[in-house]
Formats: sequence, structure tokens, C-alpha cells
Amino acid sequence: MIRRVLFYLNRSKPTVFDAVSHAAALCRARGVQPCFLAEDAPALHGSVPEVLRDAIVLDALKPGAVDVAFVFGGDGTVLRALDAHVECDLPMLGVNLGRMGFLLETEPEQLAQALDRLLRGDYTIERRMMLRAEGACGGRLIRAYATNEISISRGLSQRMIAIDAFVGETLVDHYIADGLVLASPTGSTAYSLSAGGPIVSPDVPCFVLNPICPHSLRARPVLLAPQQRIDVTVASRSLPAIICADGQDIIHMDTAEPVRIERAPLDAQLIRLGSRDFFTMVHAKLVDRTLR
Repeated sequence: MIRRVLFYLNRSKPTVFDAVSHAAALCRARGVQPCFLAEDAPALHGSVPEVLRDAIVLDALKPGAVDVAFVFGGDGTVLRALDAHVECDLPMLGVNLGRMGFLLETEPEQLAQALDRLLRGDYTIERRMMLRAEGACGGRLIRAYATNEISISRGLSQRMIAIDAFVGETLVDHYIADGLVLASPTGSTAYSLSAGGPIVSPDVPCFVLNPICPHSLRARPVLLAPQQRIDVTVASRSLPAIICADGQDIIHMDTAEPVRIERAPLDAQLIRLGSRDFFTMVHAKLVDRTLR
């Protein structure tokens, strides 16, 4: 049963506060309590103060605090919500205020029908494999989650970097390149695709290990099994690198600092209100859009 809904919002979207106000009114009319993160409260108070009436404001999201999340924004906003709160094991409904919409499910004007279906239990949850990166960089322990990809890159430098990638004790390759992308099936249509990687159906559990602009004709994308663990090290005498999760900088990697990338113990959960064909979406979002 759905009693509490977290509103996760991209405050930079011009229509976000109108959409949130509309959604909060719909929730209250159905006996569902809106919840907000404390970081969003000042902006909400300044733009739509009525949404905070009787709402729950959370300093931090903990497992069990809410039942589902409504994510207002684009695909990038959904990625940030999933990455930040994967340990809460929380189903999320993407409300489209963006452009691409691979991960989004409904439009603001369809929220009344979407909410009614959720309350009836007339929906499914699509699970997507996520990645986790762990290691010690610059004397700091890091842990980060990614729905799309973990990337190691040269940052603003114009020089290539040297990266060693191991599966277990076996060297996959010594890459001289602009960087390396480790993508989930969801991320196969994002950065990895731009770097020449394959499109992978989201229900195929695997990693895509993909060099970025490698200085070698033999360096090609590699598919790895989901239970395999990849250890990545910036090779000696190379420049430092930047490790990112879904485009968000984590930390600089110095040489000889291994980072392990593996399947996250929990999956992303996307609420689906109808059937969708992945390759029809790829054609609509990538092929048709390119031809226009």
C-alpha cells in the first residue's frame, strides 16, 4: 500500500514547481502524504509554499521512510535519484520534464491516472542492473553507485592516460586512451554508445568494458558477465585520472590506486504503467531524432 511519496525534483526545470504543486494536490486528495528532501524546502517555500503544508520534510532518506518516489525532471534527474538512494531499495516513477525520456514513464498532465493506477496496484516494477565502484583514492575510501556507467577519464588534460583493467588476476588490456567506460545495459545507450560501444537490451545482465578513443586498433569493447569484478588502475608514469559515476565527478585517481567495479547488490527499480518495446524506444529516441 502506498501511503507516502517522495518528491525528488530538478529545481532547474522551468515547469517543475507547477508540476510538483499539481502532484501534491493529487496525492492529498487521495490520502497520500507528500514528502520532500530538506535540501529542496527553501526553493519550494519560495515558489509554492502550499506544497509544504502538512508535508514531511526529510533531512535524509532512509529505507522504509517512503513507499515510492516521483522524480520530476529528465533522464539525468532519474539517474541522480537512483544513484543517490539505491540503498533505500525504492521504486521510482519518472515524470517527464526533459527531452530524451529513456527512463521516464509519465507526463505531468497524466499524473492523476498514474497515481490512481499505483494505488490500485496496476503497475509493474522493471529492475535494472546497477554498478558499484569501491576503492581508496588520495587516501580516501570511496563508494559510488551508477545506473549508467562508471568512467575513468583524462579530465581537462589533452594527454592520453594509461589504464590497466583486470578481471580477477587476468589482465584484460593495457589501454592508452582518453579513458575507459564500464557501462551497465541501461548505460549502453549513453556514454558507452558515443564511445563506439554496442547497444545492449536492458534485460541482458552484463558489463560493457569500453575504451574511449584508444590509441590501438585492437582495443575494442568487451562484454563481461555480471558476476565478474573489474579492477581498474591508472598505470605508473601516467597522468592522474578522474573517476565519475553517471557523469558526476567522484574523485581524482592517482597512479597505482586500484578501484573495483562490480554489480551493485541492489537493482534500480523503475515503475512501469504499460508495456514498452526497448528497440522501438531506441529508434524513436536515437534514430528518428538523428534524422530530423
